[in-house]
Order: sequence, then C-alpha cells, then structure tokens
Amino acid sequence: MKLLKELFQRRTTLWIALELILVTLALWWTFDPVLVDQTVFHLPMGYDVDRLVKFQTANTFTKNEQYQQSGVIFDEQNILLQKVEEMDEVEVAYIAEHTPLGFESQSLGSYFSNGNDSVMAWQYHFTPDSKMFEVYGIESLTPDVPSSELTHDCHDQQSVIITRSLAMALYGTIDLAGRTLKAQKLEWVENEEGDGGDLRWVGCDYNIRAVVENVRIEPYDCNNPVVFLCESGSKTNAPIIARLREGVDATWFMETHNQEVQSQLVTEHQYVRDILSARQSGNETIERIGGGRRTRRNLLIAAFFAINLCFGVVGTLLMYTRQRREEAGVRRAYGATRLNVFWGFIREAWLLTTVSVFVGCIIYFQFASVHGLYEQLGHNPAIHLWFNDFATHFTVVSLFVYLAILCVVLIATAIPAWRICRSEITEALKDE
Repeated sequence: MKLLKELFQRRTTLWIALELILVTLALWWTFDPVLVDQTVFHLPMGYDVDRLVKFQTANTFTKNEQYQQSGVIFDEQNILLQKVEEMDEVEVAYIAEHTPLGFESQSLGSYFSNGNDSVMAWQYHFTPDSKMFEVYGIESLTPDVPSSELTHDCHDQQSVIITRSLAMALYGTIDLAGRTLKAQKLEWVENEEGDGGDLRWVGCDYNIRAVVENVRIEPYDCNNPVVFLCESGSKTNAPIIARLREGVDATWFMETHNQEVQSQLVTEHQYVRDILSARQSGNETIERIGGGRRTRRNLLIAAFFAINLCFGVVGTLLMYTRQRREEAGVRRAYGATRLNVFWGFIREAWLLTTVSVFVGCIIYFQFASVHGLYEQLGHNPAIHLWFNDFATHFTVVSLFVYLAILCVVLIATAIPAWRICRSEITEALKDE
C-alpha cells in the first residue's frame, strides 16, 4: 500500500495511468470480436475438411429431356462415381443427392423437441445405402450401428441420425436408438380451395436410428446441432463428394487432375465440369456472407491499436524511466544494489499497469453489462464455449488485454532501467 501511495503521488504517474486506462478500453473494444471470431473459426469441424473435394457434374440433355432421360442420367452418375473411386488419390466417394455438408451448405432449420425442451437444428439429408458418413468420417456413437452402416436399413422420411449435442440438449444421453424425436418444420401446405398455399409449421415424429459425433455446417457456424434425415434422392447432376487419401493435398489434387477431369471423367451424356475443395468452398462462403471482410476489419483495427499501444505507451514509459536516472543514482549511493534498483522499476511498472487495467476493465464492465459482449450468431445449449458465459467471457478478454499491456509496459520499462542501473553512480548523479 505504501508503494501504491507513493506511486500515485507523482503527477507524471497519474498521466501514465490515465493513458493506460484509455488503452485498456480501446483494446477491449478491438480484441473482443477478434478473440471470439478466431475461436469459432478454429473449432473442429467434425470431419477432415482438407481431404474433401466435390466433383460437380452436368449433362448434355436439355431441361425438358432431363426428366424423360432421368434413368439414363442416374445410371451414368453411378458410372462417374465408379471412375472417381478408381482414382489413385481417392479413398472413398458418394453421390450427394442433396446439399452436401460443408460445401456452401444451404440448409433449413427445424425445431426438435422432447417434452418442454426445444432446440433449433440444421437438416441434412442422406440417401439409403450411400457412403456419406464414411466419406466425411463422422463417428457413430451408437455401438449397434457403426459408421459404415448408418445409411443402411433406414426408412424414407422416417429415420433420423442426430448429433451428440442435440441428444444431450434434449435427452441428456446419447443412448437413443429406437426412440422418437418430435419436430416442427416448415412445409408448403395447399389451401383447401386448391388455389395456392403457404409455408406453415407442421409437426411430425421421427425414429432415431443413431447418434453421431458433433459436426459444424460451415466455418462460421458455432456448433449448432445437426439432424440427418433419410430420404431417397432423385436429383440430376448430383455432385460427387470424395475423401482423398491421407497425405494428399486437395489443391495439388485439383491442379493435377484438371486435364483428367475433362478427358476421362465423362460418359455418353454425363461429365464432371469442375472440382472444388471443402476448404476453398468454406473460404468462399465466409467471403460471401461478409465474415471474411468483418474478420479482416477487426484484425486491422486490433493491429492499429496494438501498434499505437507500442509507440504511444512505450515512448511515454521510456521518457518517464529515463527522467528517474538521478533517483536511481541516489538509491545506489545509499547502498541499493543494481538489481534492487532494477526490480524497483519493474515492480512499479507492474503495479501501475495492474491498477490501471483493473480500472479500465471496471469502466468497460459498466458498458458491457448494459450492451452485452460480442457474440457469434447461433448457440447450442449443449455446448458451452468460453464466450457463451458472460463472467467467463469478460474474465478471458480482460486477462488477454492485461497480459498484452503488461508485456509492452515491462519491456518499455526494463530496457532504460537496465541501462540506468549499469551506469556508474557518479554519472547518474552528475545532474543532481
């Protein structure tokens, strides 16, 4: 307490404390969104994004002919699938009759419930006897239904496979095979008069076939639950999703096989027109929704304030420490060692930073308690991330801000303090 009282009796110290408080507020405002966004983007996807590629198919039929020749198209799609699986770098592949997970996914959300508990989850479809879960490497948590058999023996429009987070949110357990899941989903309902219709919430029941490990639909998704529905597909030009073998780089694969796609991955009427990696698709999705621009903007703002922190605070502390050259000489003249004088400077810098950042965080807390902290859209009640809880969120960001400022302050103090302590006493006292 004595050191604290002496420290804040100096007018220069008060100005430095005020500067550090302002820096704390600025860093809180800039670092909070950066830390949250980077945490979300680096969460595991639940499947190996870097090994997934999509072969986009097309055919030579006109739109009117596609319906009449659908049987031919489906047969030739299977031939293309076989050709893709025969490629040396491909481990396993399947025909994605519906929107493939992770490739600019556009999915509908429905509400699933158990009693009074209700959770919104994304819907994705799989076709019977396909290799979707094997391609994505999604792990089955139901012992009786391994990953290789998840799409077997499913009943069209009745069987569902749910992720761990939805199971825990609604039932508190993953042992749910054979149980019923209630849902409210949007469906087009025709009017009784037969003159049109509209979208309405319709209730239905599903049979839970198995529970699988959590997956994320996109890099910006914050671990929302996913429900996989069994449904027979009838889509022409359905893409083929393939998982590459271990160690094969997706970018290299696409560049290497660009010519092969045009010359070999063709049938009489069907052909592969493009290859896209899941990583590339995810980055394009982030850019399309503005996430990439927002993240870069936040990073630039954070970098701007960090640079100003270095130049502003460092410059102030360098001048302040050098002005205390005579004080250091007097202390050494009275018997203090060089190390004692040096650590005295460091202790004061640490105390000044700690008090200033604490006051700055208290001020920001008044703002945050009213307006809230930065959040990502979407929240899974069964998954608790550090930024979902206000107290933890505030503590983590405050600690990060504190450590960032403390490192800069200590470095800016230690350099001139060490030089002063190494100088001779007579040199330090020459202006006294």
